[in-house]
Amino acid sequence: MAIECFVITLILAAIVFSFAHANRIRWVLATIPIGILPCANSIANFICTNALGIEMSDTVALTVILISATVSCIWLGIASCMLNTQKMRIPYLIVGFLFNIILGVILINHYLTV
Repeated sequence: MAIECFVITLILAAIVFSFAHANRIRWVLATIPIGILPCANSIANFICTNALGIEMSDTVALTVILISATVSCIWLGIASCMLNTQKMRIPYLIVGFLFNIILGVILINHYLTV
């Protein structure tokens, strides 16, 4: 799952870069929290497997997933205040929270079944 999360992170980084290039700073700050969970999972997996030479344990994986999902959801709530209208905030929050929940469940299921 580290490779899949790395690809998600690269796609979101490209989106952030394009928003930054277009001077859409609000959307840059709104897009970054969506990439926290996959980025944290990729980094933690890389550190465990390549730097430490061990397989990432279930406890470490669950801790990384829960902390990064929490940070991401908090940032989503703060970033939603920067959006102009209520019409933009509600879908942003719903999609952002659902993304974190679904990806978190997929990652937890992966680490607990392996």
